This record gives sequence, structure tokens and C-alpha cells, in this order.
Amino acid sequence: MSNHSSLPLLPSPGSGLPWPFKPDTWAEGMQAIADLIVGAHFPMAIAWGPELRLFYNEAYADLLGDKHPAAMGQPYPQVRPELWPRLQPHVAQVLAGHTVHLENVLTDLRRNGKHERRYFSVSITPVRHGGTIVGVYFVLSDTTSRVLAEHRHAFHLKLSDTLRGLVDAVRTMEAASRLTGEYLGVGRVGYGEIDAAGRSVSVHRDWTDGSISSLAGESRALDSFGPAIIEQLRLGRTLRLDDIGADTRAAPYAAGYASIGARAMLIVPLLEEGRLAAIFYLHEQQPRHWGDHEVALAEDVARHTCEAVRRARVEESLRDEKRVLEMVNRSGQALASTLDLDTLLQAITDAATELAGARVGAFFYRVQDGQGARPQAYTLSGTAPAGLAHFASLLGPGFWSEAPVRSEDITCDPRHAAQAGAAGVRSYLALPVVSRSGAVLGGLCFGHPEPGVFTERTERILAGVAAQAAVAIDNARLYEVAQKSALERDALLQSERAARVQAERLSHTKDEFLAMLAHELRNPLAPISSSASLLSLQFRDEPRIRQASTIISRQVRHMSRLIDDLLDVSRVTRGLVKLKLGVVDFRDVVTGALDQARPLLDEKEQQVALALPPLPVCVRGDQTRLVQSVANILNNAAKYTQKGGRIALELGMDAGSMRLTVSDNGSGMPPELLPNVFDLFTQGARTLARSQGGLGLGLTLVKRLVELHGGEVGAHSDGVGLGSRFTLALPCVEAAPGSADADDAAPGAASVPETMPARPLRLVLVDDNADAADSLCTLLDVQGYHSAVEYDARSALRRARAERPDAMLVDIGLPDIDGYHLAEQLRAMPETSHTVLVAITGYGQASDRERALAAGFAHHLVKPVDMTALVRVLEAVGAAAARAQAAASPV
Repeated sequence: MSNHSSLPLLPSPGSGLPWPFKPDTWAEGMQAIADLIVGAHFPMAIAWGPELRLFYNEAYADLLGDKHPAAMGQPYPQVRPELWPRLQPHVAQVLAGHTVHLENVLTDLRRNGKHERRYFSVSITPVRHGGTIVGVYFVLSDTTSRVLAEHRHAFHLKLSDTLRGLVDAVRTMEAASRLTGEYLGVGRVGYGEIDAAGRSVSVHRDWTDGSISSLAGESRALDSFGPAIIEQLRLGRTLRLDDIGADTRAAPYAAGYASIGARAMLIVPLLEEGRLAAIFYLHEQQPRHWGDHEVALAEDVARHTCEAVRRARVEESLRDEKRVLEMVNRSGQALASTLDLDTLLQAITDAATELAGARVGAFFYRVQDGQGARPQAYTLSGTAPAGLAHFASLLGPGFWSEAPVRSEDITCDPRHAAQAGAAGVRSYLALPVVSRSGAVLGGLCFGHPEPGVFTERTERILAGVAAQAAVAIDNARLYEVAQKSALERDALLQSERAARVQAERLSHTKDEFLAMLAHELRNPLAPISSSASLLSLQFRDEPRIRQASTIISRQVRHMSRLIDDLLDVSRVTRGLVKLKLGVVDFRDVVTGALDQARPLLDEKEQQVALALPPLPVCVRGDQTRLVQSVANILNNAAKYTQKGGRIALELGMDAGSMRLTVSDNGSGMPPELLPNVFDLFTQGARTLARSQGGLGLGLTLVKRLVELHGGEVGAHSDGVGLGSRFTLALPCVEAAPGSADADDAAPGAASVPETMPARPLRLVLVDDNADAADSLCTLLDVQGYHSAVEYDARSALRRARAERPDAMLVDIGLPDIDGYHLAEQLRAMPETSHTVLVAITGYGQASDRERALAAGFAHHLVKPVDMTALVRVLEAVGAAAARAQAAASPV
């Protein structure tokens, strides 16, 4: 075979190329190298002679793209001028007889009209002929996938760390957009939210590199981008447009895209309950080919950002609910502290205006004269509208029939169109203030120049404020009458006391109603409780401080009860609940649940029919959690069953499984509610009083806990007013006589150490959260321990080496070295080899616990720390120290 026939990419002999591209001049060794290059499946090339003329194989030709075949035989610096400045120093080394290896070299390619960025590992070696270096030999290995995977991993770590510290939804959107744009080199990145009707998209905040304008604060109609595009997004499919002008779906709507300055875009849809709720978008001003790795990364960021935004919104809602509670309590305190009508109504008007988020709020007295009922301004809060009289005129004749008036936009409301312009407001809400006698005393009115400010929730909250205003007016009038007539003093005082009782009852009902609105409340109850306990211990001789500590502790317990179900649902959903499994007689579970639900059953005078089998019904489960599940079902039945109603419980076995049926003759459920009755926050119809109470979490928690036990729950109702029936089924197990599982031991069964060391335990707390570390250290010091705090791992290592503590409480998420590596280093040091390490962490999954134990931790506690569990651990450490001390002492 001739040299030329073995090298199909080589130009023909008559092409005029100089040596060595003339086949008849090739030496045998050079022909072998050329054959090796041509036969290889990965990119290889040789640059021959003083001009470094290029010879390459088909794999290398694919990297040259449009430059092939013209590049064959041409000087390398002319073929790859974009790479030559970086490669020239390395080529010089090779021509001097050295071998060079380069890792992950970034290369820009243009193939088939598209721009690509690839990474290569390159080996460059000298080519010798007759003992002389006559060229340079290139061998390339594509490392793009590995490099991009490493970059994506680092990016996701940075994204998670950044978003974890943000609690504001808008800042979360902004941070995610900025990181994505900088990483992918995109002109504009943003997060847009779709309105409930699915007609428009709004951008709160986005990021640009300065080459394209921001869309922040803008809203645009979805129809302007084309029905085919929007349909794909509504189906949950990521949209990839490399060139809008060349895309048949988008080209007819080029004006809409031109208005936002986009020529190429990548859009990830985010669905909630099957509805397009938001989009995560990447825009470029010029055509751009979106790679698969860019699409995958954008989809990951979109999902991560969506969850972070949802979490931030929940936390914002909780902060708002806290503000609502504080303001309502403030108005309640004003009601209880004074009977001055001016002071009371001004305080109520101010608080209600702030609660409503209104620009202006006012209280109007109802004046009755020859012309009928008309409003007269009494108190004002906020900025008065241009025409206060017209604002009052919105209280039309129909208002005095005790019906609230709410309009999202009075300019579009036929009831108020005539007064809309003069009033200077668009959102409008008015609630009548009705006395105990049923007479309408006046009205609280609120306005805002923007539409859609006041919601049904706002109306419900302010209804309680209106009730307070009614009580305040009645009380003030009674007090004035009492001052004027000494003869009627006793009767007036009695009425006043009755009014106060009524006010307290209404205030209590209002507090209960508003407390239920505090969804997913995560206030730091444990630090508050610890601080209260610390105050009580340190100032036990100070009555006022002791009283304040008692009040704080009592309120902490009250709030804990309100959020118990919510915290349980959160833990179960995140997989943080570890069941303490054992063989349980389900008859004991049923009786235990009845004991828990008994107060509510007795309060409503309901009859309970209980049918239990004579023999044990054994299942494998966590008795505490099973009792909690059955008690939640019982409480639900009791809440929705009328006073004096009937509830029946029947436990039976069939084909290796047990089934508990709880039925009632209560309010029942409509058919449309049944499929979602176990969903989070699902509740039946409620009156404004919400007399049944609850957060809508009990049945969700039942379903999650039962599923963790390998069981299932169901619900059935024949309709509204026809009662409900809930079933709970679990697989049965055989009970081994006289045996018990190792994990069946009751909490606290471990014996209390009989001996303690002669000296207090030395503890070191390691946590970068100064407040958490300092408060826990103070509490441990008060309890007799010698505690010290370090806020980073390196300082903790120095202190541990110097002081050799008995135990160290280590946070996992430290800023310099994480807790796992710190534990490994502590275990490796002779000074701390016997120190007991306790992990204090917010990571509570089983895998987190296993990793902590593998790193050298003896115990794993989840934040907020259960002080009972921590004290039990420290008592065990103290007992071990005492035994070691006794063994070391001479007999």
C-alpha cells in the first residue's frame, strides 16, 4: 500500500505542498506515525517542519469544523490563531526536546454554524527524524463532560449555600438569577410569576450583564409570545429557542420578543397542582445554541429556586401573622386599659388601618336625622383622600343593614362608580360596627389607591376589630351614663362588668382565630424557654422576674401546642421522624387515643361506642405515633359532630391485617372534598367563628404516619349532614410471649448514674451561631458544668488540645471545617481521643446520623436541642468519668 493511499485526508501529490507532505519523501518511521494518527479514533495531529504545517486525522478534522479540509498542510498558527498565543510557549518547549501535558484546556469551536465550548486534555511531544526534531505531535482527549460535571457540582453547592441564608422571596429570585447568569454567561436571567388566571407574567427582580435591559417590575401578557410556546410551557416542557426569528412557533410573534430585547431564550416552566405558576428564563440578544448541560442546569436551578421562594413566602407569611397578632393584642390591651372613647377609637382605627395595609382608614359615626342615616367622621388614620366626604359617601344606605362592603376596584364597581373618582381610592373596605343591641353605631372604612389590596382574609380579621370598636363604644357610653347618675350607678357598673366579660370573650375568640393563621410558625421556642428557665434559676428571689419567667414559659407551652401538628407534618415530610418500633397491642392504642380525645368528647357530650376484640391485635409500630394518629382521627370526628352526637370505634382483624373504623353522625363531607381530605391544610366548610378550630394538619399527619408504618387510611361520607367514616389498616404480626424488641424500652428507662465525678464536667461548645452557642453555654453553666464556647473549628482544636474537655458539643455546619472533619481530627489527637463528641445539627436524616457516627461522634442531636436528651447524655459522660476516676484512685 502506498503512503498516499493510507492517508485519505492528505492532499494529492500534485497539490504543491512542500516536504513532508510529498509521500515519496516519507521515511518508514514517519509513515508509521502517520498511519497511527489516521487509524486513531480520538483527535491526533502533527505540525511538521519550521512552519509547523498541520497533518491530522478525521477525529481532529471534526474539531476544526468549517476549517477542514483547507487546514490540511497549512501552518498551525494560521489554522488556530485563537489558540496559538496560549500554545506557542508550550510548543517552544517541545521543539526544545521536552514533553508537555495540558489539562482541561478550554477551546472555542464553530461547527455547522454553531458556537461550542469544549475542554481537552492535550499531550504535546516532539517528533524526531534522523535524530532531529522535525515537528510536534498533538494527542487530544475530550474532558468536557467531566469538567462540566465538576463545574455544575461546584455551582450547585454555591447556589445552595447562597439561597439557604436568604429569607426574602425577591432576594432569593435575584440571587439565583445572578449566579446562573454569571455561570452560563447569559445576558439576562430572571424568575417570572404567572397570575392566577394564567394570562400574564410578572417579574419582581432579574439579573443582567449590562448588555440587555432589565424586566424587573414589568408584567406582560402571555398571549404576546405565541399560543404554541405557551402551550408547551403549560404542559411542563422546557422551551429551547436558539433563534426566535428562525423558529416557526415564535417568528409570527417577533414583536413581543423584540419588546424585551430577546433573540434566543431558554424557559423552564414551574407547575403547581397542574397550573403554570412561574417560569425561570434565560435570554440572549443574539442567537445562541443551548447545550443539553445548560438546559439540565437551568431546570435544576428553577426547581431549587421555586422551593426556596416557596419557603421564603411561607416565612414572610409567618412574620406577617406575627405582626397581625401583635397589633390585635395591642388594640385589645387598649380596650382593657381605658374607657376614653377618643383614645379607644383612635387606637382601634390606627391598628385596623395598619392591619389592612390601607393608605387611609377612618371611623364614621352613624348620624340619624330627618334625611335618614348619614356618616360623620370621628377618627382618621393615614393619609386622608382628596375628598373625605366622598370617601364617607361610599357608605351607602345599604351599608346600615349590617353587611360589610368590599370592592377590589370601585372604579369598575357599578355600586360606587359615581363616587369613585372623587374619593381618590380604588380598593375599598367598610365594616359596620354593631352594638350588643344590634344597632349599627357606625362603620370602619379603609381605602387604597391601588386595586385588589383588600382580601377576604383582611375582611375576616378586621371583623374582630369592628367588634372591639362596638364594645369600646358601648363601654364608653355606659361609663358616661354612670358618671351622670349616681342613682343608677350600681346598674351601670353591672352592665359595665357584663360588657367587659363580653369583650374578653370576644378577644379570646379573636385570638384563637388569628392564632390559626400562623401557618408553619417557627419561632425559636426552645431558646425562649431556656432563657425563661435561666432567669428563674438566677433570680429566684426576684418576684417580678420569676413572674415574668412563669408567664413566658406558660406562653411557650401554649404556642408549642398550637404548632405541634405542623412540626410533625414538617418532620414526616422531610423524613426526620424515626419510629421506635415494637410489638404493640392495637387495643391499647385505641384506649390511649380515647384518653387523649376524652376532654373534647366530654365537652361536647358525645356518646362513644367502642368495640374491641377479646384477643390482642398486635402490630409492629411506634405506640406513641399510633396513639397520636388515632387521636387525630377522633378529634376530627368530635370537631365535626354536633353536641350530643354519636361516635363509634370498631377494631377487627382480617387476612393478616387489622382495620380500625371510626364513624360519626356529624356534618359529613361533600363529594368534592373526599379526594383531598388528607391533603395539607385541607378543611371542610367553616363559619367565620371557626368553632371547630385546628390548622388543617391532623389528617395529613395521620396519613403520613400510617404510611410510615406500612399501612393505609381512607375516608368516606354519604354527603353533607350524613356523617363520616374513617378507616385505618395495618399489617398484623405475631406476638412472641415474654419477648420485647430492643427498641421497645420506654424513654428514660436508662438508670440514672449513681456516681458523678468529683469535679464538674468540662464542656466545649463549637457553633458559629453566637446566640445559640452563648445561650446554651450559659444554661449549662447554671446547671453546674464548666462550659466554653468557640465559634470556628480551628479555635476549637486549639482549645481542645489545651484543655482536654470531657465532652464537646459540635455544630456540623461550621464556616472553616465542617463538623465531620473536625470530629475526625479530634479523634486522631491523643489529647482528645477519649473526649465524648456530640453532634448538634439541623440535619436529621438517618443518613446524617450514620455519617456523624462514622466520623467519630458518639451522639447525634437535632436542633433545637432537647435539653432532657442532652442532660441524659451528659449524665452518662459524668458517670463514665466518675468510674474512670475511681479506677485511677489507689484502693
